[in-house]
Amino acid sequence: MPQRSPEFLFDMYRRSGDGNLIPPRFHKIEYELCEVTSGRISARIGTLPVEAEAGDILFVPKGSVFSLSANGAASVRGVIFDSHLVEADMVRFDTEVLYMFSVRAENNNAVFPKDSPESAGLHRALEELSGEYEAKDVCFRLPLRAWLLLLMTDLLRYFCGSKNEQDRMVYHNVLRLRPVIGYIAEHLPEKMRIEDFAGMIGVSADYFTKMFKESIGKTPIDYVNALRVNRSMQLLIGSELAVSEISDQLGFSAAAYYNKIFKQYVGLNPTAYRKEATEQSAAASSQARDL
Repeated sequence: MPQRSPEFLFDMYRRSGDGNLIPPRFHKIEYELCEVTSGRISARIGTLPVEAEAGDILFVPKGSVFSLSANGAASVRGVIFDSHLVEADMVRFDTEVLYMFSVRAENNNAVFPKDSPESAGLHRALEELSGEYEAKDVCFRLPLRAWLLLLMTDLLRYFCGSKNEQDRMVYHNVLRLRPVIGYIAEHLPEKMRIEDFAGMIGVSADYFTKMFKESIGKTPIDYVNALRVNRSMQLLIGSELAVSEISDQLGFSAAAYYNKIFKQYVGLNPTAYRKEATEQSAAASSQARDL
């Protein structure tokens, strides 16, 4: 991947061909938006498998492992940008909006079909960003920042909901779940119980499970497992830790159980996933050197 300027973390890319176009990777602080410009692709965003075609746009939250392959000849273009470019402009009361955005974006469908209401605005932003970035005219960083802010406004409004009653209830419940979401993030390797989560917000276990699923988009167990699997994917592609060490580090009760859960979400066991990711990354590096 091209090196991005440390004072302005922004990059655009184009990929085309058949087979693997983007090997598994993740960004610690950056968001990524990827548009399919021709053909059809299969991708994975965290634990979410995705199918998309020309005109569709994919959003990749920071921290989510992302990979993409073409189904036949296909091409994509994308933008990667530092989340701080946007978050720095959010005033204090908007921190709950950012929290809502991060939770909803990580756990709900992040694909915008070409005929969706949001797609037109996102497509125009990508067009303008591409033009400014490739031209690099005087003060080009200013319009880049402006279009990124407009792009993120569309994403924030989509994931955080509107002012209708149903969206307001979801918003309220996600905020109510904030102590639980924070606890899970800080204690991911530890054993967790629905009853303990319910006690944190003063409701019954049954009501908690229902509210969590309706608000987050996943059951509590699915949410915890998906976080653990995504984190293990990061470690498999970004570290040399043994599979057994990763299993222990993330609180899986046994290596066999880790293998079972990982395969349930990813379709491969951890060892096979690491091997495939390594081969894809090596092939991508070789192709880049050949260009």
